[in-house]
Amino acid sequence: MSRPKLQLALDNHDLSSSLAAAQKAQSLVDVMEVGTMLAIENGMQAVRIMRSLFPDHILLADIRIIKAGGKLAKLAFDSGADWVTVLSDASNDTIEAVVKEVKSRENKDVQIEINQSFTSEQTDYWRSLGITQLIYHRSSEVVEEEEKWSPQVINELRNLADKGFNLSITGGLSVDEIKLFKDIPVYCFIAGRKIANSSNPLLVAKEYKDEIIRVFG
Repeated sequence: MSRPKLQLALDNHDLSSSLAAAQKAQSLVDVMEVGTMLAIENGMQAVRIMRSLFPDHILLADIRIIKAGGKLAKLAFDSGADWVTVLSDASNDTIEAVVKEVKSRENKDVQIEINQSFTSEQTDYWRSLGITQLIYHRSSEVVEEEEKWSPQVINELRNLADKGFNLSITGGLSVDEIKLFKDIPVYCFIAGRKIANSSNPLLVAKEYKDEIIRVFG
């Protein structure tokens, strides 16, 4: 089992403060994410600036494509993104258009962000297209209720990994929750405001990184 990556989700509206947090934490972060709110507020300019500042990081444009898949993926890739996100509710035509754009380029990829009602038929279809990345996003309502990751969710994630998916885990993820996934080949842990809004982003990023190393080796 390879060690999971650490992804920094920058989802504040303010670009300058997001960039400042990213610069402080960059040495411990593998994937830089231009979050949905940041992208909506600042457009692809946020992606272009992030690309120029962090040329060696994987850069995700979390634009949650639901329509116009090919056009939006092209826009994000042309701006410097390495990965884009598509919602699992998107139509097959939209997903196929994104996959076509991905395959027309080198070193680009797509992540499907799954909701709570995805089906086995959908996951089989995504794998048939060659999609390997899934984001499991615990809902904000669950986070606010302080519910932990249930055994049912952990088992569901294990089944997805067995199908060949690389899993990214997010949704108010705390450092002490990382150990819950120790038996799952997690591809990436995503932390956002806990790092970006802290007074010391580098220190908090180190706490996540150290725990990933402790749990996964």
